[in-house]
Amino acid sequence: MRRLNLVIADTDEVYVQNVVNYLLTNYLQRLQVSSFTKQELLYDFLSGLNRVDVLLISPDMCSETMPKKSDTKMFLLTQGETSVKDEGRDFIDKHQVGDEFINKLLDMFSEGEEDAVILEEPARDIETKVVAIYSPIGGTGKTTIAINSAVYCAKKGLKVFYLNLETFQSTPLFFNCKSDRNLSELLRCLKQGENLGTKIKEIRQIDPDCNVHYFVPPEDIIDLKETDSREIKALIDAFRSIRLYDIVILDMSSELNDRNIALLETSDEVVMVLAQDAVSNIKAEYVSEQLEKLFARYGLDLSGKLTVALNRYNFHMALEVDTVCINDEAVSVYIPSVPGMTAVKGNAQLTDIQGDFGASIEELMDKYIKL
Repeated sequence: MRRLNLVIADTDEVYVQNVVNYLLTNYLQRLQVSSFTKQELLYDFLSGLNRVDVLLISPDMCSETMPKKSDTKMFLLTQGETSVKDEGRDFIDKHQVGDEFINKLLDMFSEGEEDAVILEEPARDIETKVVAIYSPIGGTGKTTIAINSAVYCAKKGLKVFYLNLETFQSTPLFFNCKSDRNLSELLRCLKQGENLGTKIKEIRQIDPDCNVHYFVPPEDIIDLKETDSREIKALIDAFRSIRLYDIVILDMSSELNDRNIALLETSDEVVMVLAQDAVSNIKAEYVSEQLEKLFARYGLDLSGKLTVALNRYNFHMALEVDTVCINDEAVSVYIPSVPGMTAVKGNAQLTDIQGDFGASIEELMDKYIKL
């Protein structure tokens, strides 16, 4: 049986988080769960290309303008009523969303299926696009751009994987990383020649709020550091061969070693991030010269797939970093400075795709996605 796509929408954030945690803990192999506490984000999601089998929604999230999907089974979450029908609507007491209710749903959708034990997701008729986010300079806000790019693509209805291959990862700042299944497990399979596609599906995590897929960071960074260029290319090829994801956002470390050269070579698109600050301004010209030498040494040519983005842009600052040219590409995307963003902990503001910052992420990613 395929995994059911279940959406829960309620303005009670604590309730939603508790239900999502329960479902992901007990039914991860049977359900793909998305959750929303804001009506506008829910409606954007329902307007996209997402398949929704079951929608659990509170009355205050419903309206006449809500996008409807004919193949979606909807339950209105209420207080104290269970399975009551009124004017064609099904109701469920919100506090009765437990094993009995979920098992009834699974039985409902398994009726008529020839094989109820198959849990594999079907491959899709897509070509997965791999977009690498790279910066040769530390502290440019590369990861914040990568995360927000992934969130934006998911909001547009695409199936997205955020693949962080930095040595020291900040994934826990944005996503729940408490699972025991982590990237080290996949990297060991990579060296042993096991089926990577199956292992990706087994150990991936799914953020319930934005529906971005990701890995928990490796338990031992040596596992990542000992991964060679051939193996890293095999990992990217595995994401393409399973044909589940529309886009993979690849978050890279700043080193330009054999592993990162392989990632830049195998990626479909490369976003090189610079920052408009005094440190980057001093380093920019030197970095540009050294990158050209390294590209020549490795025979690396990013022509046609490189975008240079200037982060924390402030048009009042007269710095030379925005005049840098890398691999014949000048800065073409300007991402504005957001006061206070670097001081915020937690994903509430760091994954904010509203305002001028969000408009710049939209400009950047719309170059790569087709809806």
